[in-house]
Amino acid sequence: MVEAAGPAGADPAAVRTAVADAALHARAGRYDAARHLLDGVGGEDSDDVAVLDLLARVHAQRGDLVRADACWARVERLDPEHAGAADGRRRIRTLWSGKRTGGGLALGAAAACLLLAGGGVVTGWALASRPADQQADPAVAQELAELRHELNQIRTATPPPSDEATPDGTTSREAALRAVRDALGDRRWTTTLDARTVLVTFREPVFEAGGAETSRSGADVLTGLAGPLGDLKDVEVTVIGHTSDTAPVPGSRYRDNAEVSLARALAAAQVISSGSGIPLSAIDVAGAGDVDPPYPNTDEANRARNQTVTVAIEVVP
Repeated sequence: MVEAAGPAGADPAAVRTAVADAALHARAGRYDAARHLLDGVGGEDSDDVAVLDLLARVHAQRGDLVRADACWARVERLDPEHAGAADGRRRIRTLWSGKRTGGGLALGAAAACLLLAGGGVVTGWALASRPADQQADPAVAQELAELRHELNQIRTATPPPSDEATPDGTTSREAALRAVRDALGDRRWTTTLDARTVLVTFREPVFEAGGAETSRSGADVLTGLAGPLGDLKDVEVTVIGHTSDTAPVPGSRYRDNAEVSLARALAAAQVISSGSGIPLSAIDVAGAGDVDPPYPNTDEANRARNQTVTVAIEVVP
């Protein structure tokens, strides 16, 4: 694999750290954050293969196949043997040639599979899985593992930003998260907190099995969440699609559960955007496939509940 410098004078270690951090953001569905980091180390004008390849995959996830193809074309000029760029451009050409049929959601779901799959799960959610007939590039996987290790070392050595305590002893972030949780209270879903996110998990199925068509109550519950979401300030919203462990039936418009889950995330994001007033471009989406579902696939009732999305609301510092 060819490695080149980023923008003129850029510190190679800083470039590698930016790429590692951007990869973590992308895997968590924060594509704007990932793109911002990559733009800071040269973006589409970079001469660094890792920067360009990850940026291409972020563009593909967002459905911007023109810019994805341009980034991969630049990768091929820098490294003609780069398998990821060749495969990405081939799949984009397949999409453009009309060999894959279906509406915009199917196109978005297919594009999502162009994302880097090595490295597994980040913050509990996985990106679209690699198709069964496509082998991972060991060199890419090893490089990502090294980057993640370096990033973890940097983060371990760097103290977290200060967060002032409020009069009741909680930090301002904790208070903001609790306020978000309280604002979203509803018996149709549960809310859980972690260090910086409120996660909404729906109690009943949101989608019909095997596709991205909302169930009888699914559209209503998404609209019900959208209302209070639109009233929140200083938050970022990510919709994560899920499936059960049952694969799509033969002849389905979706190739695998990764595509189904992303199609669900896109469909739910559209409903939430319409009901909340949040621009669709401001809502990040990610597909978890059948990895780490909200409910264990131990019976048919839980498999039905996993035809769903979860919604993560992050408080912006």
